[in-house]
Amino acid sequence: MSFKLDSTGRAGLAFAVAFGLFFVLRHFPLDFILGTNSYWQTEVEDVTQYFAGFNAFFNAPFSYPLLAFDSINYPQGTRATFVDAIPLYAFLLKVFVPKSFAPFNPFGVWIAGCFVAQAVCAWWILRELRVRSWLALAAAVVCLVSMPEFTSRIAHVSLMSQWIVLCALAMYVRCRRTGLPHGWAWGVLLVAGFYVNIYLFAMASAIYVASYLGRADRFALASMARALVPFVVIGASLFLTVFPMGGGAVAKEAGFGVFSMNLLSPLHGGKYLHFPNPEMPGQGEGFNYLGMGVLLAFVLCLVLKRKDTDDTFSRHKALTWLMVLFTVYALSDEIYLGTSHLVSIDYPSILKPITSQFRASGRFFWPVGFCIVIFSIAYLYRRLGTKLFAACMLAMIVVQIIDLSAFRRLLVAVANRPAELVLDQAAWKEQVADTTQYLYFFPKFKCGRGDQVLRTLMPTMRYAAVHNIKINTGYVSRASADCSTESTQADLAASDFGSSVYVFNTGDFPQVEQVKQLFPTNRQPECKVIDFAHVCRVVQAGQVNP
Repeated sequence: MSFKLDSTGRAGLAFAVAFGLFFVLRHFPLDFILGTNSYWQTEVEDVTQYFAGFNAFFNAPFSYPLLAFDSINYPQGTRATFVDAIPLYAFLLKVFVPKSFAPFNPFGVWIAGCFVAQAVCAWWILRELRVRSWLALAAAVVCLVSMPEFTSRIAHVSLMSQWIVLCALAMYVRCRRTGLPHGWAWGVLLVAGFYVNIYLFAMASAIYVASYLGRADRFALASMARALVPFVVIGASLFLTVFPMGGGAVAKEAGFGVFSMNLLSPLHGGKYLHFPNPEMPGQGEGFNYLGMGVLLAFVLCLVLKRKDTDDTFSRHKALTWLMVLFTVYALSDEIYLGTSHLVSIDYPSILKPITSQFRASGRFFWPVGFCIVIFSIAYLYRRLGTKLFAACMLAMIVVQIIDLSAFRRLLVAVANRPAELVLDQAAWKEQVADTTQYLYFFPKFKCGRGDQVLRTLMPTMRYAAVHNIKINTGYVSRASADCSTESTQADLAASDFGSSVYVFNTGDFPQVEQVKQLFPTNRQPECKVIDFAHVCRVVQAGQVNP
């Protein structure tokens, strides 16, 4: 069997995989990929939640619904979805990996896989576009793998799965090119995307709809029915994976209009372009710098297109309008140019469920950035001569690499950062007996001082997960809690005193007498101040406090 050196064939695929692996091994130490280095040991970052949530779910027995477990937010429990454990990945590991592996961290492998998948999707898109050029492939892979909005996301592991959006764009191009019906591949991608990250699922779903709207039979009832199948499957699957959920189990979140994209975001941040006061607080979520190489290529395309009779945007009208809507939503209802407030938009109240669920609106520019990269390369490939195109691609690669050099150095520094540890493990082990099955932490999440959460609840949650102890609260997305004193007293009175430990944040309970007043008079605890908390046990008759 022959092996042709075709950039759109197996040789191109091999190059994409090799570049993805090279990028990973060049910027991440092996112990980062294996999930054991100092980056993953920190007790006060979002990765603490992912590690704790995954291991709590992994250790829990299989139950119905499949993503439910009660070892966090005990006894009501939660779902793997709400601890950012990448539910699909976590469930597959739970099925196929022996429990003796726990506690372990699988997220370094996931991040490495995302870089490789990003490169593979870049190759796939050019293959579907029939762009047969090694320099075009190199430019696409380099730009899409090293995009700052992608590489800056390792702290939020599920959002590293942006290959889902690129895969949707590849299938969009394939469907438009071949005219084939929207078959099972779309369904697999959307179902998988839903159980990886809801933001990426929403982006991929919108691209799916844009792809469907390009079909000639889009208004035929049979075609519409087939198009709805992936969403019907997802809706039905919820009754197997997530539902039922108790009333008030999911709380609304604020932040829309804060976690947005600044108008300067696509232009600011590299070696060559810097603006004073480029964003407002919270707009780091809308960081979307494209890179000077991509910006120059895109500007060249727009200049050339002024004299071009081939209207690419009209041929992809639905996708073009979708990218416009993504950009508008990314800017949110409060639009800023740097720190200058330009305009406020009154969104209809009917959209509140969307703006609450997708409050970090700045992320919705990601597909736009991907389309700008893809459009620039594909358009120049068809518009320029071979030599001039090769020169443009080479310049695009070199400028992009130089412009983003600081981001790559930052990536290496972050991946090797020292762990920030809070808990005195020896002191906790002395107070928390080996027979402890339950840990009660007060105040519960969203009940105490918000500035204390990262440095108190997060390390306690990790400690509970590592030692396979159930905890009554947790850093859980969209969680709700009863913060009343009566609720706290009821929780304590109903607890199993012989197998429980009680942790009270000294920031909210500075005096041990405040703690003891919450317990029944005949079940008074013995407490020690350890790190940030009163750590208490109720000593039963005949029991010796360790």
